[in-house]
Amino acid sequence: MFRQLITVATSLILLSWQAPACAAPEAGDKAARDAATAISALGSQFQRLEAQLQQHRALANAGGWPEVPDGPTIHPDAEDPRLATLALRLSVSGDLFDADSAVSTSAYNEILQSAVRRFQARHGLEVDALVGRATLRSLNVTSQQRIDQIRVNLERLRWNLDAESEDLILVNIPAFRAYVIRDGEIVWKTNVIVGDPENKTPVFHSLLKTIVFNPTWTVPHSIASKEMLPKIKRDPSFFRRGNYELFDRAGNPVDPSSVDWSAVERKTFSYTLVQQPGPANQLGQIKFMIPNDYSICMHDTPGISLFASAARAFSHGCIRIEEPLGLAEVLLGNENWSREQVESQIVSKVTRTVALSEPLPVHVVYWTAEVDDLGVMHFYDDIYEWDATVLERLDKPFESDHHDQPAASY
Repeated sequence: MFRQLITVATSLILLSWQAPACAAPEAGDKAARDAATAISALGSQFQRLEAQLQQHRALANAGGWPEVPDGPTIHPDAEDPRLATLALRLSVSGDLFDADSAVSTSAYNEILQSAVRRFQARHGLEVDALVGRATLRSLNVTSQQRIDQIRVNLERLRWNLDAESEDLILVNIPAFRAYVIRDGEIVWKTNVIVGDPENKTPVFHSLLKTIVFNPTWTVPHSIASKEMLPKIKRDPSFFRRGNYELFDRAGNPVDPSSVDWSAVERKTFSYTLVQQPGPANQLGQIKFMIPNDYSICMHDTPGISLFASAARAFSHGCIRIEEPLGLAEVLLGNENWSREQVESQIVSKVTRTVALSEPLPVHVVYWTAEVDDLGVMHFYDDIYEWDATVLERLDKPFESDHHDQPAASY
């Protein structure tokens, strides 16, 4: 029975996907993994996602994939009665190419581990081959739930098709990734940190007009009064260590030592904190200005250790860039700047604003499903729980499911 199910699943994949389209490259190969996370311009993305909708519907009609029973984390080389079910699950989704070899022993062997890594890589999980709670949760999302997830993101793409541009920066919040697209091709990409669920990064479109080297940071009043005031009260060296300056409501400088901080409360906090340029500055060494109604910018960060996490919703809403110097180099290349000039400007420690001669559109999107340029299907956690609202609207009575129609009909 097991072998028969594998045969049916493999036939579906080969017929409807023309390749193991869900599968990602080996997670250990960084170059291949980076290539597999590139996305297309909006129009191509829509068409690829439309195709994936039909393919996932075919899988669901064939019975979908089995549920892997809950249990302790499955470690490499361990024996576990769930391995046959795990192999079938991964084979149906195209992550496992050789099911017979994967279950040829009673242990969790390298073939099956590689399939798990492929699955983890395209679901935004830690790529460690450990089948723990998070991986099991993703494995057991049903094929129908994935269909709904694709439908939701097709709807989001449809909203943006009229804003398509051949040159843009695209930031996908749930993927924690940013891309620079030139002439419809990905020319650069990086990891990003986005807002946590309490401080969500909004979806918006803007223009990147200026880059600020060695920026100052004017601390938002809510952060200063709620988060920093307790630190100021505990630590007399707060201002010196963080390189902060204090100003009153009129913008006049204030000596922090002259303030009776014990008498200052959150509701009576009437000061402005400005952090000066330097290694501790929360905006890092470069800030990318994208005017918007939410006071959101893209910027460097001193907290580089946070990029080691697969899920990176840590900020107050702004978008932190893992490789800001690389982004500056790409953007200023059109201004005849070299990498050496970018680095020299940083080393100068002088605050300088550089205007781009051609502002670049920025699209901050919320795609929990996307197809990369290698045809690999990626799903991401709905970190802000926004999918349900869109799905509810799509499923309302008397509203047709537009995604049953070809993309050309829109």
